[in-house]
This record gives sequence, structure tokens and C-alpha cells, in this order.
Amino acid sequence: MYHTCKTFLRKRPFTSLFLLFIFTLPVTLHFLFWGLVALKSPRYQGEVRSKTLSTKATVTRDAVGIPHIIGEDAKSAYFALGFTMAQDRIFQMELQRRIGKGGLTEIFGEKLIPTDKFLKSLLLKQSAEKYVSQKNPIYPEAWQQLDWFLEGVNHFLETEPLPIEYTILGIKPRPFDRVDAVSFLFYMGFSFAEGIKSDSLYSIMESELVGRPSSELFPRYDFETNASILESQPGWKQLADNSNPSSKTGSNSDSTNRIETPKLNLVNRRKDSSDLKRLVGFVQSLELPIEPLEGSNSWLVAPSRSASGGAVLANDPHIALSNPGVWYEAYIEYPGYENYGYFLSIIPFPLIAHNRDKAWGLTMLEQDDVNLYWETIEDGKYKTGSVWEELTYYKDEIKKKDGSTIPLEVPITSHGPIITEHIKGYVGRPLSLYWAHHHLENPLLDVLYKMGKAKTFQELDSASSMIGAPGLNFSYADKQGNIAYYAVGRFPILKSGNSRKILEGSTGENDVIGYVPTKDNPKIINPKNGIIVTANNLVTTKNLPGLGKPEGNWQPPDRFQRLVGILETQEKWSLEELAAIQNDTVASFAPEYLEILFSTVKDSKSLGGKKVLEILKNWNFEHFPESQGAAVYDVFFYITMKELLIDEMGQEHFELYGDMAEYWNAYRRFVRNPNSLYWDDLRTVGIRETRDDILKRSVEETAKYLETHVSASPSLWRWKYLYKIKHPHPLGVLPLIGNVFNIGPMASAGGAEVVNNLKYKLMKEDWTATAGPSKRRVIDYGRFEESVTQLPIGNSGNLGSPFYGNLVEDYNLGVHRKILYSKDQVGEGKFRLDFLPK
Repeated sequence: MYHTCKTFLRKRPFTSLFLLFIFTLPVTLHFLFWGLVALKSPRYQGEVRSKTLSTKATVTRDAVGIPHIIGEDAKSAYFALGFTMAQDRIFQMELQRRIGKGGLTEIFGEKLIPTDKFLKSLLLKQSAEKYVSQKNPIYPEAWQQLDWFLEGVNHFLETEPLPIEYTILGIKPRPFDRVDAVSFLFYMGFSFAEGIKSDSLYSIMESELVGRPSSELFPRYDFETNASILESQPGWKQLADNSNPSSKTGSNSDSTNRIETPKLNLVNRRKDSSDLKRLVGFVQSLELPIEPLEGSNSWLVAPSRSASGGAVLANDPHIALSNPGVWYEAYIEYPGYENYGYFLSIIPFPLIAHNRDKAWGLTMLEQDDVNLYWETIEDGKYKTGSVWEELTYYKDEIKKKDGSTIPLEVPITSHGPIITEHIKGYVGRPLSLYWAHHHLENPLLDVLYKMGKAKTFQELDSASSMIGAPGLNFSYADKQGNIAYYAVGRFPILKSGNSRKILEGSTGENDVIGYVPTKDNPKIINPKNGIIVTANNLVTTKNLPGLGKPEGNWQPPDRFQRLVGILETQEKWSLEELAAIQNDTVASFAPEYLEILFSTVKDSKSLGGKKVLEILKNWNFEHFPESQGAAVYDVFFYITMKELLIDEMGQEHFELYGDMAEYWNAYRRFVRNPNSLYWDDLRTVGIRETRDDILKRSVEETAKYLETHVSASPSLWRWKYLYKIKHPHPLGVLPLIGNVFNIGPMASAGGAEVVNNLKYKLMKEDWTATAGPSKRRVIDYGRFEESVTQLPIGNSGNLGSPFYGNLVEDYNLGVHRKILYSKDQVGEGKFRLDFLPK
């Protein structure tokens, strides 16, 4: 054989060289690629000199890459912060400004034109330009500090090698400016995508359902009790079943592995069923570049309930998983100021932070501050009440990769921009978007600046009360022992009352006529029970002045009720116990749900069905990689939901329904209501199914699904073989090299609507988590320098950095790390960069 090959190569030298080239090409490309990555790696040591600076700043990175910035004045500190963020996140910052201004087409090509059109229709750039150009800003120093930060970013662009993403895409960045930063900050305020989808789908289903009330699909909290922030906080009661440690901390008791332009031709059409059907395409198009915050947790513990005797804040806001992650973790100090914060990498002020005096966190309030309106338009005018008003227009353009531009014009009514004109294929009646952001002062940059400067919870409340949108739950704790909760953002008051569907815009009867005064926003300050919990649940069951009971896209109450159930089981809580709760994976609704199942289904005719019931009976309700019960339960949940609704909704609507939290609220109600007409399967003519029938069928179908999609052997029906976690990179879709940038998929603890809320797209049978805790932290003012945190994958998005993906294992294992705050804790550090005058 050897002799034959040798002769072949001797007789065909060209062929042998070609084969040698083919065989060695992958190796050559591998070394070329990683060599280029190394050349573009960030410089973490040495000096940076700039004529902008007049004093010194030092950046010392701790062992995991968190920068600790100390400046001799504010200018040097913010310059250093901008440069440092750019080292780790410049490509993310590039995407952020393009998302805020609708400029993705210029670097990714014409497939992104519809996305850019929609982003520009949100008027983020327009409102940013207006905000930036104000003559009398609330806090002029906030804008000055933003400029110093941007000077640091731009100094990086001018003097340092850019990461490899720029080479791959062939782009050269221009300097960053104020509008770049603010437009993306406003985009992050665009947290109501679920409201757009849910209102649309409600209207669609209302028109299509026959003999079924659409309200059952969108119950929100109509049938929930003990699930509101103001009325349902935990006390302290000793429970009879309080002996199981897993009921407190979510420990892994079923596994040995502890996984801690030209005018547009706007044609008016009457609303009919065809308009509603066309809405499906509109809703499907709302795939945003960065999905909104959803499903976050926060709780506060007063000194009376804290083992350390200090106030404690625990917070884990949830957002779409990505590489790099949403938060940039950094400490910044200069005379008169210090904060350890979690920043959007294009903004110099932290959204979430703490120092020796105070700490604050946030979750989404989820109040309904967005509406969709059917508009009546003729000859450039829109009907409002008995009069016709002229449309106004926002003009812009979309830049293409070849340098050419596409003119764009966004029509605007008194409700807001018309967002359907640029939806490809949509020919229905025009829809406008009402968003409180467009109608109120919303000085978000000034708010973030002032919150960082605030000395007391009254000052922080005063600063955050300036927010018009989005709605936020602020949690606060300080070294004096105060804890406080504030509902932030405005509650619109509609003339016709609250609504859950698309409104008729031409009559004027559904218009917003005012807002609940900020002084009447719900809040809790130093409650006697000593604990405050929020989890995107209903804010209050009480009426708010002028509004009545608030409406919102409230997330399911499972996490809130689980947290309340844990925190009321003992009087005092330690830092370690509170950190463990953040990793809790217990499905709080499962015991009630399975009790109904077992009372109905005693046995199964098939071996697979018998195994499903056996596993569920022995399950401890936790979601860890080795768990069989987690895999079986979540599949059973999905199969039952599908058997329940697919006949009424169809596959297309069913998948859309799965993109919003409402299906979980509805499911809780359906399971508890055996008399719902939805249990009857419309596909079986002449037969009327009951809840018992659907549950029995679902047991059998669950076994079939697991046998097909996981394993024919029930011993391998484990969570880790079904469920994964992934942090996708924007270039992760590229052939050959895309997976170099992605982190995952990997096995992990967690699941949907557990405290460790790593959510997947259930209705699409995609078991890869797409959203989850974007950071976790516990700040204990009784043990301040022992406070802890988690960051999902690490601080750096630069592939050549040693801090790229360096924390992902800790995140998957649920391991908290100590927050290094003081100079003594940080030490000299391995990496130190000095910023000096030129």
C-alpha cells in the first residue's frame, strides 16, 4: 500500500502538491485566524497617553478581568472607563449604536433592511437627537461626563487594533457621539415588545375563535391570588414541612453533580378579518436584535431578618443570552464619587450599582405603557374624533453596504408612529404605536447620573421618578439598614379604560388622557415584615388614582410565589443562603399540577406512559442536568398545552403565543378549571373531551416524544440531554468560523419560570435557553466586603482577551464569586494600565 501511494505521488507531482495543500489548508487557516486574533488582542498593561487628559487615572484588573478605575478627577476616570470598555466591548458598542439608530444594513447587508426600517419607525434616533440638543439640560455635568467617556472610546478607535469582527465584516468605525449612546439607551427602554405581540394576538384570536372566549387565553392575573407586590410579601411562619433543605435553597437532591423621501401612499382600509390575519406577519416580523428584559428577580432583607444584622439586596435581572453579555462590570472612583456597577457598554453611568453607602437593583415593572391603534387615513390625514389632522413625518435614510442609501419616511399620528408601513408584505389597515416614551419627558441619562450621585433612598427615589418609560421595579438597601421598593415609570390612563387588544384610533374614545401622578406610584419603605420581593408580578390589586386596577404584561406568579414561600420559612437569612436561592430550580406550580394529574391518571396502558408517571411521582420538582423528572415534566407541560390549544389556534398562532408570558398564566388557569371549553378537541367531531381525557392522552404522547427526541431508554430521559444553554454571538451564524464566537450549547441547571429562570422557546420545541439571569448579586451591608456576584460568561467580548468566556463554568455551576471592592481586596493586580497626560 505504501509503495503504491509513493509511486502515485511520484508520477503526479502536481496532484500530490494539490492534495498536500488541501490537507494542510485547515491547519494553515487555523493558525492564520488565531494569529490575527492574537495581534488584535487588547493591551491591558502599560501606559495610555492623551492630550485630552490633565491628570492621571489607573485601571487595575482583578483576577477575572473586572476593571477597577481610579481617577484623580472625573475627566480622567470617565476617559479611562470609555477606553477600557472599548477594549472589551467595542464591537458590541458598534452594534448597539446601529440598533439604536437603525443602521445594521450598512454592515450586515440587505437582509437587515426590514429590521432597520422597524427600528427607525420607533423614532429612537429622533428622540435621542431632540434630547441631546436640549439647550438647558437637567444636569449639564452628566453630558460633560458622557463626552469624556466618548473621548476615551474614540481614543481607543484611533490608537488600538480593532477586534477581528471588524476585519471579517470589512468595516471601519467612525467616532462615537452622544446620539449613538442615547439612542441605544432609549432602545433598552423599548421593553414592551410583548405588549405589541399580545395585543395583536388577542385581537386575532378574538376574531377567529368560535364558541371559545379569547379572554381565557389572556387572563393575566384575573384568577390569581396572593401574587401582588404590595399585598403578598412574606412574613415569617414555621412550616410543618420545613425540614427539607431543598425547599429553602434548591439544592440538588436528585443528582450527585451539583450544578451550582417620497411621501408614502397610506391607503385607509376598513378593519376586517383580513386585516387581522395580516397581523400575523406583522407580529412574526418583530424579532428584535436584542430582546427586552423579562423575568427578573429581586428581594430585600431588612436587618431584623438578616443574619449579619445589615440590610441585604439580592437582584438578578433577566435578558436574552448573548456573547458578549448585556452588562459590563466595573468599579469607578474619583474624588467625591465611587460605584461598583453594571453598565450598558455604551453608557458611562451604571444602571445597577452599589457602594459603601447604598445599593440598588431593578426588575421590569411590566405595566401597560404601550397600545396599538387602528388608524383611518385619507389624503395624508388621519381621523381623530370628528376632525381630520395632518400626518407629520420623520425622514431618515438607510445606508447600504455599497454606500448607497434608501430614503425612509415614517408617518406619525397623535398616537405615535405608524409601524406597519415598512413591514414587508403587510397591506392591512395602518397601525400606530403609542408608547409613553414618545409623549413624556424621559431624561434617562440625567436619571442614571443622578442615581449614581444619590446619598439617600429619598434622593434615589426622586431621581428615578423622572423616568417616563420603561416601567421598572427599583429595589434599594443601604448601610443605615433601610430597604425600599419603588415602582418607576408612568401608568397611562385611557379614556375607555385599560385594554388588552388593538384599539380603534379614529374615534378618540380610546386615547390616553393622562397619567397616574408619580407620587401615587406603588412603593414600600421599611416594611414591618422585613422582606420585599419582586418578580415582574402584578404590582398591586388596589386601584391607582384615575386608573383603577393597573394592567400589565405581568410575568407568571410562579417565581414570586416560590420566593415568598422560601423567605417566610425562617426568621434570619445569611448571605450564603440568599445567594443559594438565586440558583433555585424548583417548579413551584408542579406540586399542584401533578396532584391533579395523579388524581386523574392512575395508570397507563403503555410501558412508556407507566414510566412517565413513575418518574413524575418520584420527582423533587427541581431542574438539574441529571434530573429525569425535569425532562419528563417540561415535556408533559408542553404536550398538554399543545393538546389543549393547537386545535383552536393552529400551529402558526400557537408558536406566536409561545413568544409571550401569557400562555403560562393561561395554563395555570386551564389546569385548575376542568369546565373550560378549550379541553374539548375540535378535531374529533362528535366527541367532547374533558380535562381528564387530555391529561391521559398527554401522558402517552409525552412518552412518545421523549422516546423520539431524547432516547428510547427512559434511563436517559434526563434534563441535560434535552435542555441546553447557549450564548450566541452576532457572527455565530457564519459558516466555518461561526462557532468559534458562540459559547455553548452546554448543559446547565435551570428552566422556565423557576427562580433560576433560563427560558427556552417551548412552543417551537427549541429547548435551548435564549434568556436568563444577566447577572446575579447579593450585597450584604453587615458583611459588605464579602458580598457576591455572578456574570454569565465574563467581561470581555474580545476573542483575544484572557477574559473571554472565562466565567461561564461558574455561571453554569451557580458559583458566586466575591466582589472585590476595596483597594486591599484588589491589590496590585496582574494587569495595570495607567492613563497619563500627553
